[in-house]
Amino acid sequence: MIRKIGFVLTTFVLFSAASFSQLNVLKLKDSHGRNYYSKTPRNYYSKADIPASWYFAAIVNPMLVVEDKKVFFGLTKEISAGVFPYGRLAFEYSYIFRSYNTSHLRFSYNYDFILEAGDFVGIIATPGIGYFTDTKNDGWFIQGSFGALLGPGEPLMFNPYIKYRHTFTTEKTKSDINDISIGVGFAFFL
Repeated sequence: MIRKIGFVLTTFVLFSAASFSQLNVLKLKDSHGRNYYSKTPRNYYSKADIPASWYFAAIVNPMLVVEDKKVFFGLTKEISAGVFPYGRLAFEYSYIFRSYNTSHLRFSYNYDFILEAGDFVGIIATPGIGYFTDTKNDGWFIQGSFGALLGPGEPLMFNPYIKYRHTFTTEKTKSDINDISIGVGFAFFL
């Protein structure tokens, strides 16, 4: 098991030469200068107008974990990929600073809602659902994040956000887990 966790950590380090925030696959304007997220109905644009490229991102951020009526500090890193507007898949590793069950692994599907978009700012809300394991227990979780994409658009945007997650564990003797994290990073568009 230690070798597997070591492999996962090594993979994270290799894929995060530049740490940046949650992937939010967003182009503020298309190649014709039209705003994708105006008040115009979605079916106004043809499928050819929707970006079809995959995007990748990784994050590092601090988190507070509430488990068994105790509060722990942790660090988490996420790699996600997606195609707008279909959502994105994410893999996340969290290290919790305590003497037991220090590693949390999560696999999730997230969907980015564009609440508002302008030339330099995009406000986004992202609900998600996924699978959780700490190598001894498992379960599923729901999460939500709220943030902004700041900058002129492709290929790089600054991304501050806050995320809350509730994990339901399948082990009846174990309490559910709540965590909250804040992060600041960069979203890269390929």
